[in-house]
Amino acid sequence: MEQQKISEFQSGEHIRCYFIIDNVTAKTRKSGDPYLFFSFKDKSGKITGNFWNPGKGDFEGFFVGDIVFVEAVVETYSDKLMLNVGRLRKAGPSDDVTVRDLVKSSPKDGLTMYAEVTGTIEKLVENPDLKKITLAIYEAYKEDLIRYPAAISFHHAEIGGLLHHTLGVIKGCFYIWQAYKFLNKDLLLCGAALHDIGKIHEYELGDSGLIKQVSVDGNLVTHIVRGAMIVEDFGKRLEIDPEAVRLLTHMILSHHGVPEFGSSVTPKFPEAFILHEMDDIDAKLYEMEDALSGVDEGSMTERQRAFDDARLYRSPLFNISDEFQ
Repeated sequence: MEQQKISEFQSGEHIRCYFIIDNVTAKTRKSGDPYLFFSFKDKSGKITGNFWNPGKGDFEGFFVGDIVFVEAVVETYSDKLMLNVGRLRKAGPSDDVTVRDLVKSSPKDGLTMYAEVTGTIEKLVENPDLKKITLAIYEAYKEDLIRYPAAISFHHAEIGGLLHHTLGVIKGCFYIWQAYKFLNKDLLLCGAALHDIGKIHEYELGDSGLIKQVSVDGNLVTHIVRGAMIVEDFGKRLEIDPEAVRLLTHMILSHHGVPEFGSSVTPKFPEAFILHEMDDIDAKLYEMEDALSGVDEGSMTERQRAFDDARLYRSPLFNISDEFQ
């Protein structure tokens, strides 16, 4: 599918393009009239837009992850480009457009990444209980693992993003173990493989394959607690060493570091601490590369929420990987 990219838009242009809805919010004008505020995205970036005159059914007709066709005028507001939307509709079969035309997918397909994770556990993990519970959980959730994104709009919000992120964390943990051999390699690798397993329950997917919304389970339980519950359940069923289950459970419960970011407890042993740090590093490096890929060499990005609203610099010495090209 050929169309103009968001990164190429110029103020004053009339555009007719397909996008993925990144966010949609009902708002009210000063006059009291309701309107819809959107954030749209394609592979090149994001842009916001106001749909000033939606029909009555439009307020319940659009969801995050929907593919839509948009006719709009590009305008400048507060030094930023945004869309004044004149027409908006969901894409249908006759549009011949798919989510892979509009958003990044993981650089490897889900089955390949699944085989890489399970193969790593098979090859490198020596503790039989840790290996057994990790592989059993992966087998039980295989169909979801190979397709789930890792987030709605933050890091690895892409088809297959959950395993893409998980692989990054596993590799990082393994590299750290090679430098600090007092760490328990098996705990690091299995904790990394399982740390986000609860996200399969936390989100509901839309037809696009991206996350549509946070599920009831995600709102009431969270992926951190659900992941710990999954490990506890499999540990009992498989008669896994209680100490191994306890340590894995703590790693999942503490991997966001502090309670204000969702963790039930702070990391209380070295492997849990390393998992927390590597989870954060992998997420932020993804966000950083994604942001820098959208600007020219020698330029600064827009302010980045993930980095305390700092503007990032793209040095001529910085290399962008193929997935962000």
